[in-house]
Amino acid sequence: HKMKIKASGSSTTLMKVIKNPFSRHLPAGTRVYGMSVGGKLYSPMSLAQAVLSDDPEGDDPPVCFIIGAMAAGHITKDDHPYIEEMFSVSEYPLSGAAAISRILGGIENRWGIV
Repeated sequence: HKMKIKASGSSTTLMKVIKNPFSRHLPAGTRVYGMSVGGKLYSPMSLAQAVLSDDPEGDDPPVCFIIGAMAAGHITKDDHPYIEEMFSVSEYPLSGAAAISRILGGIENRWGIV
């Protein structure tokens, strides 16, 4: 397996597995936030408003969310020292897919994406 996903009909790579530390692949100045049930609780819309500008084409630095997708355990700032702050979008534990869905819903709302 090549561990990557290509666009249909072309050789453009859309996504690929990278080796750790992944932080070396982020652009300089990227703000990194961790997502955990124990983080500061926000609604998805409030979180998007707190960490993103209202213009997706603006000059703000890029944002990266670290989301755990493991059956047991959680993400901590001790394990990932580049995380600036820990956030939560639910007072209950969520699957990685559910957390991503909530975050992206907030971002879509913030940027007016239908």
